[in-house]
Amino acid sequence: LEDEVTRFPATAESEDADGEAGGPPTDGLIAPLSDDNDDDADEEDPQGDTTCHGDGRCFRCAHCGQTFSSKALWRAHARTHPGEKPFACSICGKRFSFKSALPAHERTHTGEKPFACSVCGRSFSVKSNLTKHSVVHTGEKPFACLLCGKRFTAKDSLIRHSHAKKHTGEKPFVCSFCGKRFSFKSNLSRHAKEHTEEKRFACSHCDRRFTDEKHLTTHIRIHTGDKPFVCSLCGQSFSKNLKAHSSTHTGEKPFACSLCGKRFTRKATLVPHARIHSALSKQHSRKALDLS
Repeated sequence: LEDEVTRFPATAESEDADGEAGGPPTDGLIAPLSDDNDDDADEEDPQGDTTCHGDGRCFRCAHCGQTFSSKALWRAHARTHPGEKPFACSICGKRFSFKSALPAHERTHTGEKPFACSVCGRSFSVKSNLTKHSVVHTGEKPFACLLCGKRFTAKDSLIRHSHAKKHTGEKPFVCSFCGKRFSFKSNLSRHAKEHTEEKRFACSHCDRRFTDEKHLTTHIRIHTGDKPFVCSLCGQSFSKNLKAHSSTHTGEKPFACSLCGKRFTRKATLVPHARIHSALSKQHSRKALDLS
């Protein structure tokens, strides 16, 4: 390493510029810039990260070639490359690239939750989780589906809604017991319990049994004719799925075909429409094969 790094006299200005003891191993990670490659370094990074001091002190990352004006900047950058994690949790030993990530992790051991919601008092160990929670009170829904316009409070909720499956009717998850198909893996997992779990809840009107009491309650309405969900606009009653009926009043068509843009009030109407595109696509494929 003595031959790889140009040494400079220790002055009050240059000694330990990063103010941090230790740092990542320096073998092969930094190298002095010669007069021949100094200009190249400036061209590699137009953002100015590679500007050198007047006395020529420059540090180059051997992994990617990026250069830095101080050891502190170089050390911070070096940790972005895989394997360099100098900060270890004193409880479990898990290591991190940056010191700032350590306190949040340690709170998973201590249970400390310093970030409290000013509205309901609920506490969180990480500030970002508090930010996500806050929209529950504000009603803000910044994440919108590009296909139907439906909005969500959290990005992960939008992702679950999207994947086009919600709109196209695609059902890639198949039950290995009965062949029933589902758009989402979570729905398949819930359905699989009907085959694998004991059906403790029996209908008193027929032989049907259920693993979940909620499903039994919904089923019994078929026999009793009970329709507890009443539309506030027209007074019509339903045993379930009042939301689908409401769109007949509002004109809302949340389900859009991703291929032609046609919109529908109900998913059940979109599904057969999407199959038309699928069938046409298969016909075109067969014709193309015949022509070839």
